[in-house]
Amino acid sequence: MDCNNSFLDIDAETLFSVGRRFLNGDCVEKDVAKAKAMLSKAAEMGHPLAKRLLDDIVDEATEPVADDMTEWNKMRSGEMYDWTDPVIDRSLTRSRLAVEKFNKSGIDHDDYRQLLEAMIPNVPASVTILPPFHCDHGNGLHLGEGVFINYNGTLLDAADITIGAHTLLGPNCSLYTPQHPIDYRLRRKTIESAHPITIGEDCWLGGNVTVCPGVTIGSRTVIGAGSVVSRDIPSDCVAAGNPCRVIRHL
Repeated sequence: MDCNNSFLDIDAETLFSVGRRFLNGDCVEKDVAKAKAMLSKAAEMGHPLAKRLLDDIVDEATEPVADDMTEWNKMRSGEMYDWTDPVIDRSLTRSRLAVEKFNKSGIDHDDYRQLLEAMIPNVPASVTILPPFHCDHGNGLHLGEGVFINYNGTLLDAADITIGAHTLLGPNCSLYTPQHPIDYRLRRKTIESAHPITIGEDCWLGGNVTVCPGVTIGSRTVIGAGSVVSRDIPSDCVAAGNPCRVIRHL
C-alpha cells in the first residue's frame, strides 16, 4: 500500500492504518503532520483507536526538547527531578489509563495487540506480554524482537529500560529505574532520580527477579529465580543470589 494524501477520502480503518504508518516512519519518512490529519479524520468517522493514538501524539508533543533541562529531561538523564511536574504527570496518567485497559483485556482477546501498542509505543509485533503488567510511562521501554514477559511484570521506566531480542522474563520480575534520595529529609519531598537498566539479547530471568536502578546484564546470561541484581552482570554466565553474583561462565 502506498502512503499518500489520496487516502484522506477512504474509510476510517484505512485512514487509521496509514496514519499510524506515517507516525511510526513505516512510509518513506516519518510525517507527524500527515499522521495527525489522517487520524483526526478517522476519529471523526468513529474509529475506536484513532482518538487514543491522537492523544498519545499530543502527549509526546508536550515533551521538552533534548537541550532544555526541564524536569522531564532531568528524569531521563539521571538528574534529580520533581515527579509532580505537569509534563511527567500527564505521561504517568496516560500510561496508567493504557495499563488499566491492557490489564482488563488478555492475550486471547481481539484487541490485545492494539492495547499493547497503545501502552508501549513502537513495540515490535513479535513481543508478548502477559497481563497483569505495570509500567510508569511505557515510552521508556525499548523491547527487542521476540521479547517475552510473563505474568505480573513490573517495569518502572522513569529512565530507559532496554531489553534485547529474544530475552525472557519469568513471572513477577521487577525492573526498577527510580532511585529515592538516601537523606530522609529529601525523601519527604517530591524528588527522585532514575537510572537506566539494560538487558542484553537472549537472556533469561527466572521468576521473582528484581533488577535495581542502573544495572546492565550482558547478552545470553541467565539470572536465577529470586535474585536481586544490584550490580552489573557480564555476558555468557549464570548468576543468582541476593545480591546476585556470577556462579559460572557459559
